[in-house]
Amino acid sequence: MYKIGVIGPRESILCYISAGFQIYEAYDSESGAAALRQAINDNTAIIFITSEIYELILESIEKLSREMLPAVITLPSPHSSKDSSRLKKAVERAVGTDIIFKGN
Repeated sequence: MYKIGVIGPRESILCYISAGFQIYEAYDSESGAAALRQAINDNTAIIFITSEIYELILESIEKLSREMLPAVITLPSPHSSKDSSRLKKAVERAVGTDIIFKGN
């Protein structure tokens, strides 16, 4: 069975346990890459990553972009417009159109 996981600092991702998500703690590029590998090994189909960890392991994430699974999505930070554009691209890739931002 596939899982949904979240990677990031404990204080940012702990709330996702109540939704049934698997959490993987990461604080730097090394622990972020290890958490990503562990999530993949755990058969995680959708992996959400906090924006700060996403930036640190972008090279590893880009290698996965050619694969069908897992889908790796950044958790947008309220302080970054870059995160919103990544979310928009991920949604467009998944459903074929911009259903969230409606061209904005």
